[in-house]
Amino acid sequence: MSDALGALAPCRFVFVGGRRGLENRIIPERGMEYHRTLMPSLRDPESRLSLLTAAIALPIAVAQALWVILRVRPRALLTSGGLVSLPVVLAATIRRVPIVIWNGDAVPGRVNRMLARFSRRVASTFPEEERFFTRDKVVVTGNPIRAELLQWTRAAGRDALGLPADARVVLIGGGSQGAQVINGAVDAALTRLLANAYVVHLTGDAYLPRAQARRGSLLPPERRERYRPYAFLTDQMGAALAAADLMVGRAGSGTIAEALALGLPLVLVPFGVAASGHQLANAHSVVDAGAAILVRESELDGDRLSAVVVGLLEDRDRLSRMRVAAARAGRPDAAVRIANLVLELVEPKMISREHRPMAEKRP
Repeated sequence: MSDALGALAPCRFVFVGGRRGLENRIIPERGMEYHRTLMPSLRDPESRLSLLTAAIALPIAVAQALWVILRVRPRALLTSGGLVSLPVVLAATIRRVPIVIWNGDAVPGRVNRMLARFSRRVASTFPEEERFFTRDKVVVTGNPIRAELLQWTRAAGRDALGLPADARVVLIGGGSQGAQVINGAVDAALTRLLANAYVVHLTGDAYLPRAQARRGSLLPPERRERYRPYAFLTDQMGAALAAADLMVGRAGSGTIAEALALGLPLVLVPFGVAASGHQLANAHSVVDAGAAILVRESELDGDRLSAVVVGLLEDRDRLSRMRVAAARAGRPDAAVRIANLVLELVEPKMISREHRPMAEKRP
């Protein structure tokens, strides 16, 4: 987001986050000014103790955030919500700083529904979110993705990963940590999958040694080259997305946004215990758009995985229709759209006409 905003207008960026979480490392590494509050970055929604801890920390965290706002004097606040952002949203409201909240999931959490009351605009990822917020605040922008993902072509991606130009390629992953259920289904279906396609498998750190051992000793030589296990991909994630004919993965909004931005059809396996069932709602939105097939976690095994994946690879017309639908549903310019929502509150003349935000209504 900082890149999109900085490209449209000169900006100073200040990040206010919690005392734990990845932002403590990632934000300073990007050279951005970073301030911590006492608010925990992560909280177990089922834990009463963590809720009590957050309630005790909130007044102090609001005071800390207010001090930052008084010193920095921001023109606008952009937040993705969550409990960690509550102190800075309250502090910004006290100082009458205009707020834009971006909500990533089709079913917003309770905190984001509350924070939306303090916001001037709600940037949503899915059209279904409109029913949870004040309608005149909502603009469907999509989920911002890394710009470098869009630089990859199918040919360049396959060349980078050493995949044949004419091969059928399936990308399978369960997020950066992997997913035990998905990994187990791949293990059971691998021989059948490899008979029909190359498989790029993002296993997560814990499962990678097992995947590598199977590739090295259990697969026959003619299939070994077709199986490409990685713990995860960072710089080459765009290559894998661009190279693939189909992706199997979780239904997090980031995973979905990246695939759709590159026009990649999906087989979605929503995380069964995700808060508020938001992954299931995300998946239904993409299925309704014609770009995905939904497989519930409780139904996933080797037989189901191979039947769905091989069936799609063999049905070229259906896969082609899903690819068109994915490209239509993708929002590769989401970051620019959100940036313009922020600039609209600060200085309307700064807005790029090409990406001027417009509220999108469902038919």
